[in-house]
Amino acid sequence: MLVKKNFQDFYSEIRSEFPRTKELETWDKYDCSVHGYEHSSIMTELSRELENWVVEGGNSEVQRVMDTIEKYFHEGDVPVTSIIYSDFLVTIMEMKTVTREIIKGMLGPETRKHYFNLLNLYRELDE
Repeated sequence: MLVKKNFQDFYSEIRSEFPRTKELETWDKYDCSVHGYEHSSIMTELSRELENWVVEGGNSEVQRVMDTIEKYFHEGDVPVTSIIYSDFLVTIMEMKTVTREIIKGMLGPETRKHYFNLLNLYRELDE
């Protein structure tokens, strides 16, 4: 049986593959452990950081992060995929239209499916 990846796997991969994320206060501010309870806040901040990268023109790096998100929808355990679904993607829905549309264009098939499922529960920001 394939062992699914947990929060520590995800955060470790994000920090090693995307050095800019190492500078985020998120890692010191919140409990990043597998049994931590602040993963919602961490994922929201990661999503907001991607918004900043798009504004700064770092689209290729954002695409790589979105590829990692797509991968974790397949390889991540239920807690990881649930937080990506409920917090990371919902934060994208709350972004300004221009930035949100750029990131939506980077969604992989599984991530896109989950994003559009969320439209049954949430509305995208109208800005």
